[in-house]
Amino acid sequence: MYYMNQDAVDYFRVDFTPTESIVGGKHYPLGTFAAEMMECGWNGIAEIRQPMERFQKEFQIFLAARDVSSAATAFHAMRELWQVLGKLPVYNKLMVEGHRLPGLIPYLRGHQDLLDEMLTPGTPRNEGYTRWMGKLERLEDELQAFVKNTQWMLDEFFQNLSSRKRQDYIRAYARYRDAMEDAIQEKQDMEDEGEVWEDPSVDLDMLSFTFPVNISLVPVMDTKSRRPTLAEQMTFESLPSFLYMDLYKGMAAGNLPRRCAHCRRWFLAMGGYDTRYCNRVVPGTNGKTCRKVGAHEREKQKQKTETAVREYKRTYNRLKARKRRGQITVDEWNRQVAQAQELKDAFTARQMTKEEYVKKLNEL
Repeated sequence: MYYMNQDAVDYFRVDFTPTESIVGGKHYPLGTFAAEMMECGWNGIAEIRQPMERFQKEFQIFLAARDVSSAATAFHAMRELWQVLGKLPVYNKLMVEGHRLPGLIPYLRGHQDLLDEMLTPGTPRNEGYTRWMGKLERLEDELQAFVKNTQWMLDEFFQNLSSRKRQDYIRAYARYRDAMEDAIQEKQDMEDEGEVWEDPSVDLDMLSFTFPVNISLVPVMDTKSRRPTLAEQMTFESLPSFLYMDLYKGMAAGNLPRRCAHCRRWFLAMGGYDTRYCNRVVPGTNGKTCRKVGAHEREKQKQKTETAVREYKRTYNRLKARKRRGQITVDEWNRQVAQAQELKDAFTARQMTKEEYVKKLNEL
C-alpha cells in the first residue's frame, strides 16, 4: 500500500520537551523553526507557486493519459516541486535525499485500479487525493499568512517590551490574542451587515488559535540532565500548524523570533534575554559576528550620543550666559540654540566628525 502522506508534506511527527523540539531525531530549541520561517520570508515561500502549478497540470494530464510520456513529465514536475518544498524549514530536516514520494507516479502507473479509485468521487482514495492536493494548494498562502501575522504580532505587541522574561511574553501574547479575537468578531459583524473588512496588516481569514493534532507521550532523553523524560509527541496535519505550535511553545519557554539590530535578519532570541544581535558572521570582518560588531557599534553610538549632549550643553550654557549679560539679543539666542541643536543632530547621525562638531559649536 502506497500512502501519499509520506515524506513530510502531509502528516509528520515532532516530539516536544519543555525546552526543545525533536525533529528527525535531532534536538532544537523551541521556536527554532518559527524563526527560520520568518527568515525564509515571502520570497522564499513564493518559490512554491510555479512548481506547484506545473505539478498540478502535469499530474492531471497523467491521471487522464496514463502513458509513459505523461508519467515521465509528471514525475519530473513532482521532483521539481519536492526540491522546492525541501528547502522550507522542517521539511529540510525530513525530506532527506532518497525520500520516496516522487516514486508515487511509477507506482500508480503500475496499479491502474488505484488510479480509477482516485478519480471516482465518493471513494476513500478520491477523498484522500482531493484532500492531499488541497493541502499542497493552500501551503503557500498559509505560510505567507504565518509570516505576515507573526511579524505584525511581534512588531505591535513585543517590539517595545521593557522586559523580555517569558512571563512578559505571555502577557503580550494575551493582549495580542484579545485584540485578534475582537478583530475577528468585528469582521464577522461587518460581513453580516454586508460590509467589507479592510485591514491589510493581518490575515484574519487564515488566523487560528487551534490546530488539528494527534498527541501521545513518549520517553526521550533530556539533553541537559541526560535523564529520561516524557515528551509530547504530536502528529501534525500541516506545516503551518506545527509552526504556530513551535512559535507559541517557544514563547512560553522565553524564546522568540527577533530581527537582528545589525543585519536585520531573523534569529531566535532565547532564554528571555534582551538579545538584539544574531551570531551570523558579518562579511569582511575576519569572522566577527553581528553580536560582536553590534555590541561595539552600540557602545560607539552611546559614546557619540554622550559627547553630542555634553558639547551641546556646554554651548547652550555659554550662549545662555551671553544672553543674560546682554551680549546677544533674544532672537540671536534662539537662532544660535537652534543651530546648536541642528549640529548635535548632524553629529549623532554621523554627518560630521567630533572635531568639526566642536569647532562649529565654538563658532556660535
